[in-house]
Amino acid sequence: MDIPEKISNSEKTPDNSGEIRIFDKGDVFGKRTEKASAGRILFIAGFIVAILCIGIGIFKAWEAFREFDETIMREKDSQFYSLISSEDISLENSLDSFCREAETYFERQGLNQLVKEWRESEDGSTGDLREYISSNNLTENPLYSDILMMKDGSQVLSASGRKGFSMLTDADGRGIRICTDEGGRYYMAYETVASEGISYEALIDLEKLYLTSLGENRGRGVILVDSTSTILIARQRGETLIIPVAEADGTKLSRHRDFMIESQGTQQSGGLSIDVEDNKGHTHTERIVVQPSGRTTNGEFAIGITADFDEALRPSRHAAEMILFFGGMTVAGIIVLIFMLILLRRANTANERDLEVLKKKNTAMEELNQNMQALAHHQRLETIGTMTASIAHDFNNLLTPIMGYSIMAAEMLPDDQTEIQDYMMEVYNASVKAKDIVQRLADLSKKGKEESYKVLDPVEVIRNSLKVTLPAKPKNVDVRGRFSSGLARIRGDATQVSQLVINIVLNAYDAMREKGGTLTVSTRIEEGGVAMRFNDTGTGMDAETLARIFDPFYTTKESGKGTGLGLAIVHQICDTHNAKVYVDSEPGVGTEFRIIFPIVQEENMDKATTRVINGAEIRERLDTPAGD
Repeated sequence: MDIPEKISNSEKTPDNSGEIRIFDKGDVFGKRTEKASAGRILFIAGFIVAILCIGIGIFKAWEAFREFDETIMREKDSQFYSLISSEDISLENSLDSFCREAETYFERQGLNQLVKEWRESEDGSTGDLREYISSNNLTENPLYSDILMMKDGSQVLSASGRKGFSMLTDADGRGIRICTDEGGRYYMAYETVASEGISYEALIDLEKLYLTSLGENRGRGVILVDSTSTILIARQRGETLIIPVAEADGTKLSRHRDFMIESQGTQQSGGLSIDVEDNKGHTHTERIVVQPSGRTTNGEFAIGITADFDEALRPSRHAAEMILFFGGMTVAGIIVLIFMLILLRRANTANERDLEVLKKKNTAMEELNQNMQALAHHQRLETIGTMTASIAHDFNNLLTPIMGYSIMAAEMLPDDQTEIQDYMMEVYNASVKAKDIVQRLADLSKKGKEESYKVLDPVEVIRNSLKVTLPAKPKNVDVRGRFSSGLARIRGDATQVSQLVINIVLNAYDAMREKGGTLTVSTRIEEGGVAMRFNDTGTGMDAETLARIFDPFYTTKESGKGTGLGLAIVHQICDTHNAKVYVDSEPGVGTEFRIIFPIVQEENMDKATTRVINGAEIRERLDTPAGD
């Protein structure tokens, strides 16, 4: 096939078969264009998703703020209802107290007698009657304003001598209605009907009622509307405003009044947010919550509580805005931090490798330091052992003649020289104690030879050792034995193992000498060996003492009562016998020593059932009792 020498947008490329194939550059450009288009589509899609996420986030944040405001509003309304309940009870108490006092006064016999005389008088003079009413005891009540005597609905006289009172409403079931004087001042009148057209009106000063029952109410407003929606009472700029309901038009109270009248009409409690303008022309939102008179305890007034709603919401809104703002800053900071961490990750890799090497070196140095401390401690013990062996030998040479000559001197004294004989025996006894201490020092320096060890019955060693310690046992200490190791045997030096038991038992006696107690000595198979357990109920030891009990010459006993060598010898014996020693102690509870010796098996033991306990095969007789 002929191939043109010039091929537009193409190249001739030989393949492995020697043939020439055409490689079109347009295909390459097309593929690149397709990739670029796909990248642009992906970028646009990501951009759209980001915009949608932002829009949804803003919408949800706006909904959250709106729900937040509604929640705050419900909480505030709940607080307002609680305040209304408190104000309602206060009003009821004030009104009830006044009405009871007025009722009591109007039922007095003297008042009824004077009214009867007034009816029967020819001139109709009310002088005595007015004087009696003027001196009534209601004047001591803080709500009192005046008392009116009415006949057939017309005023006959008043305690203050004032005239021109008009009743604006009919008396309700409680006998209370609204009235006004000739000066336009409003009162609440408590009516009591007597007989033959005579009735009495005890007037309540509404301003005093408001201030006495409700107070100044700083930070919030309290509005009262009577049950007939005739008058409105509120507190503004330090003054008590008592006006007809209709006169509230054109004032800030008008919208509050309208909502309270509406609530009175439906007898339903509720709340309303109202935009009001203050004296400086600033608009803010006030919240009013109303309880109609039919749902109050006093029954005479509808009660409305008002407060600046913006002021109540402002701290919460500010806090939410700050949370949103600083939350955004936190997210931005986290993104920057992640970016920085990615950049620092590569740099930290080498540092982490160096740190790992340093950690390994530090661990090796710590192990080396521990080994050096252990070696130094071992060397100190060896030095003490060498020194004590030499000292023990020299002291024995000195103590032997002292003990011998003290006995000889005591025997040569006449029988009547008892006092000097006692002195010599004191010398002898002191020498014996000194020799015992020297012997302990010598034992501390010895390392028993393993070739001299024998197979021992641990129970037998313990029993024999306990017999040796019986003279030293306090009378208030009880010793109990519980042996369940069967025919298990240990290998060791009988003298040293006995000394180990004796030293531990004597220490237990000393711990229980004052208060008494119980020492329980037991054996059992444990951790593949024979465990000797010594449990006492003595004073116990704290952690600091427990850490040093095996140190040579360390003792907690009083001067002259201990050498500090007993437990050091125990530790040395355990070391030479490949035994493990564990100590558990608690102040005021007691101490437990647990010594675990390796088990050995005698070749000449009687045949018995074989069982494996904790990995160690031992032989024991089936009929061997645990014993005590």
